[in-house]
Amino acid sequence: MSANGARVSATAAALRSLFDESFTAAVVSQSELIEDLLAIRVGADPYMLCLSEIAGLYADRRIVAVPSPVAQLLGIVGLRGMFAPVYDLAALLRYAPAASPRWMVLAAGPHPVGFAFESFEAHVQVARASLVNDEGQAASAVTTRQHVRGNVRAAGALRPIIHIASVVETIRNNHS
Repeated sequence: MSANGARVSATAAALRSLFDESFTAAVVSQSELIEDLLAIRVGADPYMLCLSEIAGLYADRRIVAVPSPVAQLLGIVGLRGMFAPVYDLAALLRYAPAASPRWMVLAAGPHPVGFAFESFEAHVQVARASLVNDEGQAASAVTTRQHVRGNVRAAGALRPIIHIASVVETIRNNHS
């Protein structure tokens, strides 16, 4: 089976699993506050992104490479009549650079910044009360988790939540 066929099979299996899990999930009452999240993978690790921090999710956008001393900068992309720099989310989180980042999110905010990654799994809604804040985490985990703000159990795994605003701030501080 080709690499593309394996990826399609893995995605189909993940979607089947999410569908099956949806029948066992607890019903959320109308009065509970809901958090919308995107389940993604960086490398092989599961993560979440808060939809409130994202202006858009895109697939297969053409990223034009530009010369830059910043290794994590993949290039620029044109969206809705504007240009935005696109960074490799895996590299920013200190993983090996993504081989073929198919997906991209555009960070919400006054200055557009894109983050590319390889695997999008699902849109997930969870009760806000189910989010676990781990601000008191041990310092040894800071290297790979510097942009993580809490965890949530969803889409079949305990997933750290990437704080997009923190990633944007680090880029601005390091490259301004």
